[in-house]
Amino acid sequence: MTTVYFIRHAESDNAVRDGRIRPLTEKGLHDRAFVTDFLRDKYIDAVLSSPYKRAIDTVAPFAEERGLEIRLIEDFRERRSDVDFTRETFGFEEFMRRQWADFNYTYSNGESLAEVQSRNIAALNGVLAKYKDKPVVIGTHGTALSTIINYYDPTYGYDDFMPMVDIMPWVVRMEFNGDGCVGMVKTDLFTPGQTDDYDSCIVRTADLGALKVYRFTVIFARYRDKWLYCRAKTREGYETAGGHIEEGETPLEAAKRELFEETGAVKYEIIPAFDYSVHVNTAYSNGRVFFAKVGELGDLPDFEMAEVKLFDAIPDEMRFPKILPILYDKMQMWLNLQYARDGIWDVCDSERNPTVKRPTLA
Repeated sequence: MTTVYFIRHAESDNAVRDGRIRPLTEKGLHDRAFVTDFLRDKYIDAVLSSPYKRAIDTVAPFAEERGLEIRLIEDFRERRSDVDFTRETFGFEEFMRRQWADFNYTYSNGESLAEVQSRNIAALNGVLAKYKDKPVVIGTHGTALSTIINYYDPTYGYDDFMPMVDIMPWVVRMEFNGDGCVGMVKTDLFTPGQTDDYDSCIVRTADLGALKVYRFTVIFARYRDKWLYCRAKTREGYETAGGHIEEGETPLEAAKRELFEETGAVKYEIIPAFDYSVHVNTAYSNGRVFFAKVGELGDLPDFEMAEVKLFDAIPDEMRFPKILPILYDKMQMWLNLQYARDGIWDVCDSERNPTVKRPTLA
């Protein structure tokens, strides 16, 4: 696994219009100490940066402390601004809204977000190949970094971008399996000690294959015309089968392993259905959701689960109550398209009970 710490630069002096030489403000020079403190225990192997002064100067104290040379990579530079664009003549928020709505949009001769993303991802792929399985730092910029996030999480857009505009410096840690991002943690250095707030998480679903690589699998399994859930030995509440995709596994291989380990299923058909992502205040994770028709259950393996149980719909006592219902509802809609185009399989009512009789899928 390769770990990349993207460091969005500290506050810079916007009075200097030339972005390549724009310096940090006094506040920025002070705040870069937060970056050094944050990285100090991360066992970093290499420090890379955009060639722009504000990005270099933000990571320079850490690199000097560790005795690491900063390697400059031109394609990590920030978006080229339009010559006619100023915040006064063309509202920044409106301009960015248009750019996020249309990745090919630009005002005059500036870069589109598509162009920024293309060169940043190309540069990043080179870094991932060169520093495989090593932790590295990349000094970067707000817009450039946001297009990188969007590449791996297409649900990331304008409404996610704007809240971080004034957070400088800002840290995003990404975990890569090969050249695919399997996890992301965002750190606001001004509010240390933040924990993941799953009570206010946002769950998004996407078409199959949209998220490119995956960290988790979720398996909605049908057995004897009911939903098959499991309960862990150390937890209350029921959950679907599923879990981490191990290194070297495909999502399908992981789903088959988890289905057996957590339910004892020995005869089944399983197919991928859709992708999903979970966004909390500090982190992002994603996965692939599968549908399984189980024909036979064997003995429950002596691993994590204490029992399996059949339900007509979704359990009242469930693990991940902010996540599971959304995935369940999406699964209902997916099944409606896959198995009952004549309307036999319908979506659920407000209590998540099927509104009409379901077909037998097992």
